[in-house]
Amino acid sequence: MKYRVLILAVALLACGAASAEIHRWVDKDGNIHFGDTIPPEYANQNGNGDPAEQTQSSPSGVPAGHQEEIERRREAARQQEADRILLKTYLSVEEIEAVRDDRIGQLQSGDYVTERYIERLNGQLAELETAAIEYAAANSEPGQPAELPENLERDILSTRASIKNYEGRLEASRADQARIRQKFESDIARFRELKGLPPESEPAG
Repeated sequence: MKYRVLILAVALLACGAASAEIHRWVDKDGNIHFGDTIPPEYANQNGNGDPAEQTQSSPSGVPAGHQEEIERRREAARQQEADRILLKTYLSVEEIEAVRDDRIGQLQSGDYVTERYIERLNGQLAELETAAIEYAAANSEPGQPAELPENLERDILSTRASIKNYEGRLEASRADQARIRQKFESDIARFRELKGLPPESEPAG
């Protein structure tokens, strides 16, 4: 008998939870609230008594139709945290610019080394291709071009692959520098806004 009563009680609770409605209202300060009931002073704020303020709970527990409001609040919280970190990290615009220039300078130093290495590889490739031309001229017969020695052909292919690889690294580095500039420009503009500083003046001409 006790088990039957317990099962009946659980079933009644489940039915009550499934039929529960979540109400939404906006207080006098413009803050949005959710709850089982609406306070009397906000009960008729829509002006016509429609149950428009009643929304069924979604499977995730978030009232249907209010996901945009939740995302807006999350974005505001993320921006607030980003602003806090920005102000805590830097004391001035000049300090932000110094960090930006240092990061870009490091990448540019690496680019210089890569560019010189690509130049050397191109020189090596030119020598290998010249050797291939000379070998073909000396060993070809009419209508039957000579096959290049295996090591010479391998060296040409390997050098071309190395040049392509380092050119890709150079391109990636320059893309990183563009992203860094864009990120720091955004940070500087936001820092000026938070500090109440005038916007950076555009360069003349």
